[in-house]
Formats: sequence, C-alpha cells, structure tokens
Amino acid sequence: MDTTTLVIIGVVVVAAIVALIALSGRSRRVGRTALKPLMPEARDRYWARWDQIESRFLEAPDEAVREADALILAMLGERGHPLAENRRPYRLRSARRKMAEGRRRHRTEDLRQALLDYRAAFNKMIGPEIQREAVAEGRRETA
Repeated sequence: MDTTTLVIIGVVVVAAIVALIALSGRSRRVGRTALKPLMPEARDRYWARWDQIESRFLEAPDEAVREADALILAMLGERGHPLAENRRPYRLRSARRKMAEGRRRHRTEDLRQALLDYRAAFNKMIGPEIQREAVAEGRRETA
C-alpha cells in the first residue's frame, strides 16, 4: 500500500467514527421532551400552593408531603413532561423513596428530607423566570 491509500483509509475511518459519535449523541436527545413554559397565572398558582404546603408541614407532615407529590406531578403534566416512573426527574424519584421510608418508619426527618427533594424538583420545574423573581423578593427558607 502506498501513502495515498493509507491517507484515504484514515480519512474514511475518522469520518465513520465522527458519524457514530454524532448518531449516538442524537439518539440520547431523541428521548428528551421539550417542556412547555408555564403561563404566569399558572406559576403564581403553583407558588401559592407550594407556600401552603410548606406552611402545613409542621402540623401534618405526611399530608404535606403527599400534597407536594401531587403538586409536582400536576406541574409536570401541565408542562408536558412524560409521567412514566423512569422518566421523572431524579429529585422527584428520590423524594418518593424518602416519603415511603418516612411513612414506613414513622419518622418526620425522612418526610422533611422528602419535602426538601420535592422543593428542589419544584424549583427546577417551575422555570428559571420565577426563580429569579423569588430570589429578588427574598423568598423565605423553610424545612
């Protein structure tokens, strides 16, 4: 084989590797769903409901955590997020595990940890616009 043949083979191999990498990256993105943004009224409604849930935690932690779960699922549905268990956000799955553990062991600390995970999922799913406004308003920290 001469040098020209080796260069051509090398270019073909590099092009094949680049094509495989591009296709594998594309196949990972195909499963992602573009989330619909929430309307300002919906964001306000979700924030008001979240504040109610957090304020109820001291009185009824089990109920508050169940309501947080329902609220996050409703928000995911409204934004067009797939609701299959394996497609839910990590923090939501983590919160559900902690909620189950807290109910099984009757421990408020597990429920508190679950509520913190629900809050993280809520903050991520509510959208960046509202988070900037909440920081500007000096939203209180709880739990």
